[in-house]
Amino acid sequence: MTSVALYALSRGKGVPEPTRSALDRVRALVEDLRRQGQVTRIDEQRIGLEGETRLCVEFADPEAARATIERMRGIAREVELLNVVEEPCPRR
Repeated sequence: MTSVALYALSRGKGVPEPTRSALDRVRALVEDLRRQGQVTRIDEQRIGLEGETRLCVEFADPEAARATIERMRGIAREVELLNVVEEPCPRR
C-alpha cells in the first residue's frame, strides 16, 4: 500500500490535546517528506463536529510508505484516539 490515513478522534469533548499535538507532529513529518519528493499527496479532511480529522497521505514509492507508516505508528503508539490505518486516500 502506498497510502495511509491518520485519524484524530474524540469522545464527545473534542480532540484531546495530546492527540492534537501528535497529529501536528505527523503533519510536520509528511510536509517535510513532501518537500523531499517522497509524498505525492496530502489530503486533510475534517470528519466530525468536534475537530475530528482524517489526514491521508500518498507516497511516491512503497519503501517510503513503509518507513513513514512505521514512524507514524511510533508517534501514535501511546496516544489515545489517534489511529493509523493503511487505506487508499479518497478521490475528490
